Amino acid sequence: MKFSVTTYTTQGVIPPEELIPKLAEWGYDGVELWGGRAQPGYTGSKWGLEGRSLDEIKRLKRLADEYGLEVPATSTYFRFTESEESYRKSLKTGRRYCEIANLLGARVIRVVGEGVSSAEMTEDKWRTFIRGLKDLASLGEEHDVVFGLELHTRTPHDTVLGQLRCIWQTDSERIRVLYQPTTIPRVEPEVDQLWALDKLFPYIVHTHIDTDTSFRHGTIRSGWNGHVHWSQILGEMKKLGYSGYVSIEGVPQPKLKVLEEEIKWLKRFS
Repeated sequence: MKFSVTTYTTQGVIPPEELIPKLAEWGYDGVELWGGRAQPGYTGSKWGLEGRSLDEIKRLKRLADEYGLEVPATSTYFRFTESEESYRKSLKTGRRYCEIANLLGARVIRVVGEGVSSAEMTEDKWRTFIRGLKDLASLGEEHDVVFGLELHTRTPHDTVLGQLRCIWQTDSERIRVLYQPTTIPRVEPEVDQLWALDKLFPYIVHTHIDTDTSFRHGTIRSGWNGHVHWSQILGEMKKLGYSGYVSIEGVPQPKLKVLEEEIKWLKRFS
């Protein structure tokens, strides 16, 4: 198991160029480069990849290489079910991020942003969404990348069964799970965390974790009356043989100090 930080976490605090040397110094294995959202007319720090030229993105990759960090994943946003125009735009975005992932040496591209929960999906929307995932899978084959469906609120894949439906109906090794256990109590509060991990584990290619306290002391709601400590989640993943990345997506302030301290505890699960 390896550990990284997504630059989504540090937007507004420190740009990727300054974060990368710090992550290497603190003992992280990688940096996950968030796509971000470009803001028209904004000329300040670029927190994500949007608004950067390919040459600028290549410079980030060279900087990561210089400090011995991998770039395990990048991320962007898709909206297949909104309209035919948004479908076409999503595929264009998917192709662009395949090219970016290849530049970065990233194996995984995060899928999120649909804006429709699994509970709101009609069968027509499901057919459109699955068609979109199949088109992404074709891009994945072409560029040798995997699309990780983030277990995230307001998406068709916001539940365990939603994730499995996407994977089974797409029927491609290029569509897999980006495991984010903190979503489960928000969407399925009755679900046991370790049961969910068992069902999703064969398909997990990347993991996001976040806390508003600390991973050392924090717990996640599990079932109606139970709580699971982060050591149980990470320990079970280690026992099951997970060798991919666990990427920190959220920590409390002061973020840089917290990130420096958290890796000391997380490394016990490497």
